[in-house]
Amino acid sequence: MSERFFRLISGVALWIVLLLSILYQNDIFLIAYCLIFLLEGITNWRIPVIITRIRYGSPSQSDLSTVNLQGKQNILATFEAERMMRFTMVLFIFLSYFVFPDALWFFPWYIAGMMIVSGITSICPMVMFLRWVGFR
Repeated sequence: MSERFFRLISGVALWIVLLLSILYQNDIFLIAYCLIFLLEGITNWRIPVIITRIRYGSPSQSDLSTVNLQGKQNILATFEAERMMRFTMVLFIFLSYFVFPDALWFFPWYIAGMMIVSGITSICPMVMFLRWVGFR
């Protein structure tokens, strides 16, 4: 499973979770969704990498890449952009849904839509920005 396909699945899943949260007026679905992504970010056991290892029995290409610091002591170069995207996504969903729900009610829906679009087009502005900042 590629990160692109996982973004598509996670965007559709977020859309469904938001609908279920509104329909049943219960935030447990969204909390579980955020906890899964938070667990992925903390442990770096990403679902696409685990599925790739199960299917093919070998590490994926992202696991085989080494960090080439070339004498620079850049801490961001050792942290992956996909991993940071999961933290950022959980932070934005948490802030917009639980802290400022009246002002930012549309933001979780926007995140879900952007995840679907980035899964379809393979262009994720958040990951591109994080790589530009210096994440691996």
